[in-house]
Amino acid sequence: MSLSAYIRILVYFLLTGIVLIVSFFPEGWLLYYLVTTPQLDVIHYLLSPLYLFIAYCLTVLFFGIVHSQIVVRLTLPFQIKPGKYPHHTNKGRLVAIRLTADGIFKSMLKVFTFLPFIWGIFLFPYGLRLYGLKCGKNVHIATRTYVETAGLVEIGDNSFIGYNSVVTGHANEDRSIVVEPTKIGKDCLVGTYSIVACGCEFGDGSTLGGMSGMLKGQKIPPNEVWIGLPAKFLRKRGEKTSNTQRDK
Repeated sequence: MSLSAYIRILVYFLLTGIVLIVSFFPEGWLLYYLVTTPQLDVIHYLLSPLYLFIAYCLTVLFFGIVHSQIVVRLTLPFQIKPGKYPHHTNKGRLVAIRLTADGIFKSMLKVFTFLPFIWGIFLFPYGLRLYGLKCGKNVHIATRTYVETAGLVEIGDNSFIGYNSVVTGHANEDRSIVVEPTKIGKDCLVGTYSIVACGCEFGDGSTLGGMSGMLKGQKIPPNEVWIGLPAKFLRKRGEKTSNTQRDK
C-alpha cells in the first residue's frame, strides 16, 4: 500500500477517535457530576436518566454530522462508484474502510431499539442519509435492520424494510469487493429476516416475502410478490395464492 493511502487511513482513524472523544465528553461530564455531587435533591436524581438520554441524543447527532460530513468526506471516497476493487490495492483498502465507516453511527442508533417507531420512521433512514443513503418520503426501516453500503442503496417513497433484514450494495468475491447499486422502488415491502444482495432491483409496488433472499443482480418486476431462497415469483400483488402456487 502506498504512503498516501496509509496516511489517509491513519488520519481517518485519528479524526474518528477525536470526534468520538469530543462527542461523549459532555455526557461523561454529566455522569461524573451526577455521581460525585451528593447534595443533589431527589428530583434531580429521578430526572438523571432523562438528562443522560438527552445528552446521548445530542452525542449521536453531533457524531453523525461531524463524522460523515467532515471526517469521511476528507479522508475516504465518500461516493463509491460501481465496480470491482481488489483487496490488496490502495483503492480496495480505502473502499473497505469506507464500507464500514457508518458502523459506529449505526451502533449508536441501536440504543434506540426500545423506541421502535422513532427508530424505524425517523432515526435510521434520516441518519443514514448523512452517509449517502438515497431515501424517499415515508420510508420505514424496522428495528435491527442492516443497511450496508448506504451510498449504493436507494429506497423509494412509502417503502417498508422489515425487521432484521439485510440490504446491501456490495459483496466480497474473488478477493475483491464488488460494488453494485441496489434499488428498491416506491411502495415496496422487504419482509422480515430477508436478504437483498447488491445489484438487486425492486419494481414499484413489489414485495419480497419474509425469510427470503435475493441473489446478486436479481430483479423483481413491478407489482409482483416473490418468496423463497433464492426468491422466485409467487403471484401478482393483490391476487390470492392458490394451493398449487404454495406447493411450488
